[in-house]
Amino acid sequence: MATQVNIRLDEDLLEEIDALAKVMHITRTEYIKLKLSKGLQEDTLNMIEAIVLEYAKGRISEKELRELLGKDADDIKFIVQHIKKSKKKIDGKIKSGLL
Repeated sequence: MATQVNIRLDEDLLEEIDALAKVMHITRTEYIKLKLSKGLQEDTLNMIEAIVLEYAKGRISEKELRELLGKDADDIKFIVQHIKKSKKKIDGKIKSGLL
């Protein structure tokens, strides 16, 4: 079920939207929906990356990671653990002069 949302936009912005929508052969509403959807998708991916980075740096706990990412948290934990393990091996080889 769709919910109507009303927003006010600057006339110049509306003219740009209308021009792009016309070129794409879609309505103004369809164009705005498309752009909102793509923007939200990008923001979500950026947020997930930030959450993973914060977990890898130890700034959020496993519990917080699970609350934020749900079942994907297990995959993130696995990857971070293996990266840390590999880093320790490489650091050890560097210290011993093998690399």
